[in-house]
Amino acid sequence: MTTVNRISQSASPRNSQSWLVRWCCVLLLIGLTSSCGFTLRGQQLPKSVLSHLHVEQPASYSALHDTVELYFTKQGIQADIEGTVTHTISIKPEAVERRLLSVFSTGQVAEYELIYAVKYALNIDDNQPTNYTFTLIREYQDDPRQVLAKTRELNLVLNELRQEAAATIYQRLPAHLAQLQGR
Repeated sequence: MTTVNRISQSASPRNSQSWLVRWCCVLLLIGLTSSCGFTLRGQQLPKSVLSHLHVEQPASYSALHDTVELYFTKQGIQADIEGTVTHTISIKPEAVERRLLSVFSTGQVAEYELIYAVKYALNIDDNQPTNYTFTLIREYQDDPRQVLAKTRELNLVLNELRQEAAATIYQRLPAHLAQLQGR
């Protein structure tokens, strides 16, 4: 029995040290992750924000605005707001550039790159609006042997980019709100 007691007594300090090291590593990892501004993608907007958020129509027609408004409606932000509006998102006109990536040996274009720039402003509690911008990039091939429906294909790619932009704006909103309310 004395042998068993010695083993259990000698194992106890080692276990407490490894336990302490593990917790220190976990706390260090959590601290590093939170200090770099990491937020979870599935983070939801609080209900208090949802009831006072409005997507503002730009001066000219914008397909991006319609897509963002539809996406927000699907996420629970209603277009017709009852009560006071304290938070607004202003969608700025979108910018689309087409850059040449590669050409065939005949000199015809083989690949394009679409550069889709999105700008929007977030205004909270009638403060100064804060501007945000991001860029989405897509590549698409241009086969000169299949010239039918190229405009339709381009419109489909642009609609996909608008959907992705609406999702990106919605996903970034919790971080933007936390940043602006923390000022």
